[in-house]
Amino acid sequence: MKRTLIFLSIALILITLFTHYYGSIDIGDYSDSAKYLAGDYQAKIRVSHSFLYGIFHAPFISLLNNFIFFKVTSLIFLFLIIYSVYFISNKNKNSLLLSLFSPIVWYMAPWINPLQLAGLLLLWGFYFIDRYDKKNNLKDLFLSGVLIGLCISFWNTAIYFSIIFLLVFLFNKKFSNVILFSLSCLIGLIPLFVTDYLLFNFPFYTLIKTGFSQILFIVFKESLYSISSSNKILDLLFVFLFLPLYFWLIYKPSFFKENKKKVIFVTLSLLVILTNPQIRYVIAIAPIIILLLSEILTPKQIKKYLIFSTILILIILIPYSIQINHNINGSYQGMEIREFAATFNNLSFSEKFPQETLQEDLLRLSEDFPNQTFLVGNNPDDYQILADLYWGKGISEFVSIQDYNLWFSNNTVLFQKKFMPAPNIEDRRQIWIIGGMSKNEKDPTDYKNIKYAITINQPLKIEGFKFIKKYEFLNLYLKS
Repeated sequence: MKRTLIFLSIALILITLFTHYYGSIDIGDYSDSAKYLAGDYQAKIRVSHSFLYGIFHAPFISLLNNFIFFKVTSLIFLFLIIYSVYFISNKNKNSLLLSLFSPIVWYMAPWINPLQLAGLLLLWGFYFIDRYDKKNNLKDLFLSGVLIGLCISFWNTAIYFSIIFLLVFLFNKKFSNVILFSLSCLIGLIPLFVTDYLLFNFPFYTLIKTGFSQILFIVFKESLYSISSSNKILDLLFVFLFLPLYFWLIYKPSFFKENKKKVIFVTLSLLVILTNPQIRYVIAIAPIIILLLSEILTPKQIKKYLIFSTILILIILIPYSIQINHNINGSYQGMEIREFAATFNNLSFSEKFPQETLQEDLLRLSEDFPNQTFLVGNNPDDYQILADLYWGKGISEFVSIQDYNLWFSNNTVLFQKKFMPAPNIEDRRQIWIIGGMSKNEKDPTDYKNIKYAITINQPLKIEGFKFIKKYEFLNLYLKS
């Protein structure tokens, strides 16, 4: 068994470090914030989530001039999850095997994402609140709240799990205990509050922005940040596929009777995940499910679990392995198994990665036109791709075409919504609430004197610029 564990650990490390895949959802929010805070980001920053994970990685980004340390920390947090499950289960060897053979661990290993850390914090938060529920020790309740608060600080969506903690484990406890848990959560949130105060002069900036996006989704059926998918059924299928095999056994009457709160917590958490099904979210609850399964699986079931997981892991590794030496479909961010399966009939491979070609183009551009500001189109966030890839100082700034258009039209509002419920009676008054998002008033960019614009493999869709030069991927335009 020891040799198997060592072999699998080495395999996990190697595939993570050598694949060119870094993740494909929200990775810019964390890599860009780290690069910006390291002083290597030649653009204004636009981040939808907490800066805290970026702050944690910024010194290493500055030192290494690449994003490889994100993979190192991903591996560290995943191995800590595996050992934590083993430790919490009183060093049950089955839990060690179940964790290391968990497909979600292998899936998440190369990702730039705080979910690996969030999964670790949530697991220990669950451990302490379960111990509090058994022993009624307030110290355990306090520790659980601090860990959940930290979890929310790094991964804002974890606020839903904190609500589930309250509903499930504290519904029959004293109100003073609910207050204690809430206050300890606030203590765990202090790093986020401090970060938001230093960056935005408002300690609740991230939480309010996240809450506003959720209100948009619930009230107006719109969202600023949600991931759209053309195949929800496929998304749901993959989420269930990546849950630990035999997870349904926790609903056996005999087990449920003795572990009601734990099972209800897992169930409600899973329902939250299914409202926006994405494979990566499984890492939040998979360690807890494995912890429960390690108590009830028979040797025969464990053997089937390992066989099934091995097959799924090998399938997961197909796109990661391909992307060690080959790019898939010319994608800038690469592909994971969900995207790989969805486009299986239209796959193409190339030995050169678009990221490397763009970096070469940007280096030539900075040499041909040093210390210039470049308008980037045609999509509002195309500038992020270039700012993420460029590590030099020869380019002054990449400017979003969205910001340029706002300046050109003398406008500042990016998004605005008004909530005004209509009364059913002839009331002389009607209340309304308005909210939105605007361009930063403190904008030092000299839009009027921008001379050049660039696009990635497409014609520029804005008047006043003429095409002057073609690089491999970049098109360069001069202001008329």
